[in-house]
Amino acid sequence: MQNAFRKSNFLCVPLLWAVVSAASASSVTDNWAELIQAPPTSADQQQRDRFTSFNEALVNESFSEAEITAKQMIESVDADAIDAVPARARALQNLAIAQQVQGSHESAIQNYQAALHLIAGEEDNLSPSLILPLRGLAIVHLDTGRVDEAFAAFDRAMHVSNVNYGPHSFKQLPILNTKLQIYLEQDDPGSALDVLDRIYMLYTRKYSRVSEELLPALYQKAELYGQLHMRDEAYKAWRHIREIKRKHYAKNDAALIEPNIKMAHHSVSALRDAVYRAVTTSSAEKHLKRALWIAENNPDVDWTIRKDCLLALADYYTLFDLKGRAHRYYADAWELMSSDEVYLATRAKNLESPVALTQRRPNPYSNFEYNPDREKVTRDDYLEGELVVQFTINDHGRTEDHQVVEANPPNFSRMELRVRNAVKEFIYRPRYVDGLAAATSDQHYRVKYFYLPLDYDAEIARSHKRGGLIVRK
Repeated sequence: MQNAFRKSNFLCVPLLWAVVSAASASSVTDNWAELIQAPPTSADQQQRDRFTSFNEALVNESFSEAEITAKQMIESVDADAIDAVPARARALQNLAIAQQVQGSHESAIQNYQAALHLIAGEEDNLSPSLILPLRGLAIVHLDTGRVDEAFAAFDRAMHVSNVNYGPHSFKQLPILNTKLQIYLEQDDPGSALDVLDRIYMLYTRKYSRVSEELLPALYQKAELYGQLHMRDEAYKAWRHIREIKRKHYAKNDAALIEPNIKMAHHSVSALRDAVYRAVTTSSAEKHLKRALWIAENNPDVDWTIRKDCLLALADYYTLFDLKGRAHRYYADAWELMSSDEVYLATRAKNLESPVALTQRRPNPYSNFEYNPDREKVTRDDYLEGELVVQFTINDHGRTEDHQVVEANPPNFSRMELRVRNAVKEFIYRPRYVDGLAAATSDQHYRVKYFYLPLDYDAEIARSHKRGGLIVRK
């Protein structure tokens, strides 16, 4: 799976490709709500009341109050009660959570470890009660940069889960999802994809290929593949999502809009990555028209979804420089957003100023002069430069009249050429005025880059020889 991953510096900022996108994963430090330990209904009223106060304090972000309440919960545990050990362990975990969210990581670690010691002593080293405090301990270790200790705690939690619930239980999903997010934050997509495969396997063992219960795993696959620019894999995942929804919903159900738009997006992105120009892909066009047909034939679809579908199809035609077709759907979108005064702010945002559809960022390093005898350079050897290119966006979304208006250092002609060439490839949704596409002048693209002084000096020397030095003020 790791071999399938490839990075791309192709930045696509398209239309409303992301209509109704699935929720993105939250940071691993934001899941305290999954870790808090509520007392059982058999606990005494005082314990339950104090837990309620503790939970409310966390929800209201009164973290110091939550810590005080957690300490009171520990102190109030009756040492002679039958449930004294589990009650104390729960309170220690809650105290650790309150300390963690305040940044008191060492205290939180000590309290998680104390809770683990109590549970292991009262029950055993494989008790399922160990799983939550192990997850909490792992997350605190992550917050302090102790990645190895964090993964050791996660692995132990996974082992305990597998022993108690089996290796194919959904009980391990919270652990796997957190590990996946960690790998992404560490820029380790190969390991993240391995975890994703494990998650998907758990779902496919339990549910059939066309079961709606498979959708959470498929959404996760589709979003992660898209994030990692794995176009073909993302397309297949969205196609599978559409297949399931077709089986369970009517043909004009709004649930089918999202997968059609996503499939179009990934097929167009893959096509443009292959450096095709002005060549449409019938499958993408078909998906976008299908999404628009659903939006126009389902009375329950909100006007914003119809607007998004119109813009998606128009932007698709703009990408391939089919001005006439693009204008037809931009004009329909303009008419829709002009039909009610409350829509005018949306019209201004979407059509009254240009919207970037594709921008390929130029390589930020300017190592023009290859010299095998050059000493090894480090990041500290580079200086930072900056360029500003002024340009016009014409009425079909292409850029023209490119001119460098700011350059620091000046006269770095090869870097200027690189940035100008990048801006020439930018594609925009054109600005509309009174329902008609219009050119937009005085647009600026500012980019920072890194260069070696030797490279710059060599470039200036060549410019002097050519007699082509341009002085900018």
